[in-house]
Amino acid sequence: MDRSPLAPPAPAGHNRPTIFIYTEEQRGNQLVESPVIGMLSDVSGSDKLIVAQDPFSGIKFIYRVDHESSNLDAAAITEQDESAFNGKNSVQINAISYKLGTADNAMKLLRGKNQWIQDKGAVLSVLLQNAAARKTRFAPPRIERDRVRKVPPGVPVEYLEAASAP
Repeated sequence: MDRSPLAPPAPAGHNRPTIFIYTEEQRGNQLVESPVIGMLSDVSGSDKLIVAQDPFSGIKFIYRVDHESSNLDAAAITEQDESAFNGKNSVQINAISYKLGTADNAMKLLRGKNQWIQDKGAVLSVLLQNAAARKTRFAPPRIERDRVRKVPPGVPVEYLEAASAP
């Protein structure tokens, strides 16, 4: 059972699904509230990924979900408009067709858990891949390494309102 502290609930007035992603970055280690845009699912339904947007950069990361370690491994970046994630559209990545599912379906894939850990090595790999390819494609699978498995206590929480404020 996961014993990491839960992020405080989002302030009143939220109507879009969000999750709190623990990041280790230049601005310091923190939980950042991030909008969940939708999900991608291959034709067989065996490969399911979520799409969440970084509230500071606006980049929409496609993440593989690792329930065991509570990690989100960045797999790619997408430039699909949020409205395309309606369960009716699809996109091709690495010659495989993926259906674009809704944010509610992505939340079901996350099994109701609202706190995740972003694997910083996977994010760096995806950013480098995207800069080199200039189109959506999956970065190579993650390198096996020690992973952060718990959010340290007392980590600051950054809400969407704070991220979008001037």
